[in-house]
Amino acid sequence: MKKRLVTISSVIILAMILTSCGFTIQGNTPPLDENAINTAVAQTLAANGGSSATSTPQAELPTLAQPSITPQPLATVEPLPTLAPTADNCNLAKWETDVTIPDGSVLAPDTAFIKTWRLTNTGTCTWNTNYAIVYSGGDQMGALATTTLPANVPPGATVDVSVQMKSPSADGKYAANFMLRSDTGLIFGTGASHMAPIFVSIEVVKLQIVATLVFGGFMPVFPLELLVYDFGANYCLANWRNASGAGFLACPGTKTDDSGFVVQVDSPKLQDGNTVNGVGLFTHPQWIDGGSISGTYPLLAVENGMKFKTTLGCGFGGAACDARFMLRYRIEGGTLQELDHWDVKYGDAPLKLNVDLSSLAGKNVNFVLQVVTNGSSAQDWAYWVNPRIVK
Repeated sequence: MKKRLVTISSVIILAMILTSCGFTIQGNTPPLDENAINTAVAQTLAANGGSSATSTPQAELPTLAQPSITPQPLATVEPLPTLAPTADNCNLAKWETDVTIPDGSVLAPDTAFIKTWRLTNTGTCTWNTNYAIVYSGGDQMGALATTTLPANVPPGATVDVSVQMKSPSADGKYAANFMLRSDTGLIFGTGASHMAPIFVSIEVVKLQIVATLVFGGFMPVFPLELLVYDFGANYCLANWRNASGAGFLACPGTKTDDSGFVVQVDSPKLQDGNTVNGVGLFTHPQWIDGGSISGTYPLLAVENGMKFKTTLGCGFGGAACDARFMLRYRIEGGTLQELDHWDVKYGDAPLKLNVDLSSLAGKNVNFVLQVVTNGSSAQDWAYWVNPRIVK
């Protein structure tokens, strides 16, 4: 095919050159005859197969089979794991209880108080005295920004941590949050996330004089006392022990424990046969002559006007009861001292106390409730009914 096209092209080009240029052959050669040229071209084409260039059929390209494309399954993409904060097993804490100032406690305006929390070190690192409680938000109420821990706390140990505060002067509800800070500056808290704060929540209420109708006239009277601390409700926050020094007693205890015990009894019946409304702390000294039992409570900030109130008595039916009740105290780790004591026998009437604590105003005090037998411990069923501090 290629050779045929070249021959035809050559003949056509030669004819065009000769005719367009008027080329003549010198001598007797006659002029070229166009019909002769066309005849020559036709004869040449015939010799090459008798087909003209314009009628030459195009060779058909074979149809190429397209490769079939089989869809490939998409690779399964595994979901990325959810990112979570890396647990710092070194610094972990668990809130156990509020030792002082339970949530919602009602305080008078401008009242100094100590908020104490009981925490357990659930991490792997010892909390040293460079660890601290730090204010993190809310109503600061005079709290220091940083309060260092009082002692080292190894893993698994429990510690009471305290912050000194003062209630605001205006009525209302107030709350403040605190976190723990490690010796390297790491902030951590409690709860499942280890970032929940410990907090204090109080309500400030002013004491007011109200008018009451008495026998046709008006007489000013004071409203009910303002509770500052409830020894009965918090009795298991105290450390109870006997005089043997053999460690702390269980709280609550059991009434058959000859080492001495403390249990809570609602509305106890005392030696006069009367039932007293409220909570009674049934304390029994160790079952020996001269036995004792004492409970040391957490620190409490004392102010002018505070009073210790309770009713002392023997449990009904304990005819041999003869015991000495003692109110003792220790000022911020100082020596143990006695504020007062009272002897109670079964034949006596229950004794109501109203003890002024003003001599301890401005001090942070551990109060101690103690009972000592006067001779035999038999039937010394000693009751503190509604023991409390009020203002």
